[in-house]
Amino acid sequence: MNGTLTYRLRDPEQFPHWDFAHLEIEYDAETRAMWMNYKASAPHCYTLEMLTEMAEARESLRGLFDAGLNERWPIRYVVVGSNKTDVFSLGGDVGTFAASIRNRDRDKLLVYARACIDLVYSVLRGFDLPIVTLCAIRGQCLGGGFETALASDFLLAEESAKCGVPEVTFNTFPGMGATTLLTQRVGSALAEQIIANGSIYFGRELHDLGIVDVLAPDGALRETANAWMREGGEGRWRRRQALAQARKRCFPVTYDELIRVGEVWAECSQSVTDQDLLYMERLATAQTRLLSPRRIARHTGVLAVKNLSS
Repeated sequence: MNGTLTYRLRDPEQFPHWDFAHLEIEYDAETRAMWMNYKASAPHCYTLEMLTEMAEARESLRGLFDAGLNERWPIRYVVVGSNKTDVFSLGGDVGTFAASIRNRDRDKLLVYARACIDLVYSVLRGFDLPIVTLCAIRGQCLGGGFETALASDFLLAEESAKCGVPEVTFNTFPGMGATTLLTQRVGSALAEQIIANGSIYFGRELHDLGIVDVLAPDGALRETANAWMREGGEGRWRRRQALAQARKRCFPVTYDELIRVGEVWAECSQSVTDQDLLYMERLATAQTRLLSPRRIARHTGVLAVKNLSS
């Protein structure tokens, strides 16, 4: 476990009725999938409390396997999703970033970065369990939300989902895995372009680029995910698991690598200007309010969609 956080594990016997403030756990027997959904009432960004809960869900799932209860609750897939209508996740807690920078509190930035990296790395490792991870995206999936999605074995998104890493708009960069994970999927040149231009891309564009593995029609995310997981039964699941393991062996990512990049991000963040901080604070205000995507776009200027062809 991460030494900076204290985790409260849920009773394996109570699965899937685990109680979390910001997460809803579901079990689908037909697909043998555990869904970990962000509640509609959860923050739009990854607060430290939300990161802690996600780590608790991970450790509780490991506890279920350790207790041998995966025979009662066989799990092939772990799916990260959201019950929000228009937002998957707006990413990092920009309010915490801005306050830490203003207070010159580098240690607080690093604590937050390590909590994010702990989550991303555990998803990347498939929680060290014999499962396949899937991220199912609708709405906006930005910054750290996109990094979490990229860490999954397979990425499914609705056609109109909006994904990207817009950190360049306040003169920093995505420091919790996007550089490594995008480079793995599309190569260094395109990864650098996506990070440097800060643009937001539709799900169908990312599918064309090979970043999104499965494209769902708008409004059919759950149905598409279930059909994909049912397809081919046990044999297909085993092939997907083998492919995921092969990717990890061929393109290994170490925890130390992610931490070093996170430390560079912390240093870079401390050098932003007052104007950048004001911009971050406006974005933080938008993150903490239940705003529609269009109103968030007007409020911050960050979320304007830019097509690859434009």
